[in-house]
Amino acid sequence: MLDRVKLFTELDRVAKDLFVDDSDAFKKLLADWKKLCADPLLAQKVKTAHVSWPLPSWNEKINDACAVSQSMGAYHVASVDGSQIYPDRHMGVSCYLINTGTVVLHYDDRPDRVHFSSLPSLFTGLEEDHLHLELSTELVNGKRQDLELRGGVALGFELQKKVNSDPFLLLFDGSLIFWHLEAKDMLYKELFFSRYIASLMALYSKRILTASYISRPKSRELINIIRAYRCNFNEANEKADAGPIRFSDGSIARTFLQEGQRTIVFKNHAKISAEYPDAVHPHFFYLHVGHEIGRVEIPAWVARDEQLVNQVAAMILDQSKKGYGYPVALAEAHEQAVVKGADREFFYQLLARMGMQRNVASSMSLKLAKKRGMGI
Repeated sequence: MLDRVKLFTELDRVAKDLFVDDSDAFKKLLADWKKLCADPLLAQKVKTAHVSWPLPSWNEKINDACAVSQSMGAYHVASVDGSQIYPDRHMGVSCYLINTGTVVLHYDDRPDRVHFSSLPSLFTGLEEDHLHLELSTELVNGKRQDLELRGGVALGFELQKKVNSDPFLLLFDGSLIFWHLEAKDMLYKELFFSRYIASLMALYSKRILTASYISRPKSRELINIIRAYRCNFNEANEKADAGPIRFSDGSIARTFLQEGQRTIVFKNHAKISAEYPDAVHPHFFYLHVGHEIGRVEIPAWVARDEQLVNQVAAMILDQSKKGYGYPVALAEAHEQAVVKGADREFFYQLLARMGMQRNVASSMSLKLAKKRGMGI
């Protein structure tokens, strides 16, 4: 059990690092940002910068605040989310479960305006056996995102036929930039990247409006511009004692966005983004939904159409209002997908029962047995 007295001592020990007064540092950051915004050559300087960190590109005034429509007519939104039970070596059975939750919300006059569903999928790890990949959390996470995207494609294709000419948005949670594949073994990248791109291209082929939303984003692409400015756009000039910038893009966006406004659209230039087909190259903008600055990511074919960008922003803003600060479609999809403790126990009990029915004794580890039946 947790020793609360010792916990207090530990918190007191690290309090100076957890609760830092950054007000002076932010004033300097904001002063640099304002100088950059006034530089007519900024976009060109960023384009030719010699730095290793990703810098975005853009076509309009960098700190423009774009109004988002707050009066929505009929529209439709669908969302897909996934949750999982990772392989547990203490169970003695090599498998994992991914539960995919979907929600469809129709904002029109039809009688059946809400649809919820979930689909459990069980995997043994042998599906990718030819690649000799270890059954790991990385493999499960990659498979979960694959199922989310493919589920979105199937859902989008089905719903596109039912919504007539009303705006329809397929909204994902998280990023459309597959950052996690940059740092993974090449085998994981080879396995999943092409699948993810195939899903995005399938949505593009049917022109299904697609976006992802990131709550409280930690991204620093705008901050990276300030960092580049401080070293005169050449990483070789960066001071050794410069230290990390503790702020995210949201802190900058909040200084020039009011509730119901968005930034201009930026093009992402992360290393992995260069491998995307042109039509689905990741772009993003920041949106002030009231309680927070959210990050919205969209494929290039959407980003290049101002009307579509405005539709996406308006629907996500409306969803955030309905969800008290967070898009309600994403929240409901998560509720459909999440695997709770009771579900996890049911899954393990079902595995054990099926093993007995097939005359295969359960090989649950003594450690797990002890946890489930603690005795003194």
